[in-house]
Amino acid sequence: MFAPTTFTYRGETVAGAPDLTAGPTLRDVLGSLEAQRFGAPDAAFFVALAQALEAAYERRLKAMGDVERLDASTTHVTAVDRDGMMVALTTTLLSSFGSRYVSPSTGILLNNGIMWFDPRPGKPNSLGPARRPLCNMCPAIVSRHGRPWLAAGASGGRRIVAAVAQLLAFVTDFGLDAGAAAHHPRIDVSGTGIVSADPRLPAEVRAALARCGTVAEVEHVAYPIGYACPNMIVRNEDGTWQGVSDVMSPPSGAVAA
Repeated sequence: MFAPTTFTYRGETVAGAPDLTAGPTLRDVLGSLEAQRFGAPDAAFFVALAQALEAAYERRLKAMGDVERLDASTTHVTAVDRDGMMVALTTTLLSSFGSRYVSPSTGILLNNGIMWFDPRPGKPNSLGPARRPLCNMCPAIVSRHGRPWLAAGASGGRRIVAAVAQLLAFVTDFGLDAGAAAHHPRIDVSGTGIVSADPRLPAEVRAALARCGTVAEVEHVAYPIGYACPNMIVRNEDGTWQGVSDVMSPPSGAVAA
């Protein structure tokens, strides 16, 4: 049993996935953002976010490892019950149909998680006996006043941590509701040296990002996938709940009871 990656952000308590997931990288990114204050999701915010993601990914790849892998069959589920118990669950088959092998005793399709290893020897994430690979899953639950308040996660491989960090910042820093946060244009920085920027971002934001490095304008569309596909549930001040899923993920959906 692993303890979660727990930290605070803007006075809220965040519980993320532990160890070799993207939870520690999420803590790294939000820790960098917390050292600054932003009045809106403007150019200053997105430049700081891009720099925080670049630095966090550099540390992640040097100390923890990782290689670029297709992550085409990841599912994230966010749920809350009538008592306010929240769950953020991410699971993945990696490639489509995973290992193409179904356990005869359970009927469960097994993943091909060996793809998470770096095939090159002598690296932090190299394949070896009794080794566990690094992965990109980043489910997170945020507590306010000791009660679960926000739960989020995403599918999308390396792009996951950027999406989750932005959703948490949009809601926590700027007071956006769940719908506004989910529909706000985002950037992606995932260790490639290139910032992907949604063309819907204001021109001054894209110009500021371009002054700091290489920027590619990438549309947020159903295919090809340019950004992670997050979903999130937030408790409103009146005690009601609001949930959203990514509009550009055709398989996504929501159920209210």
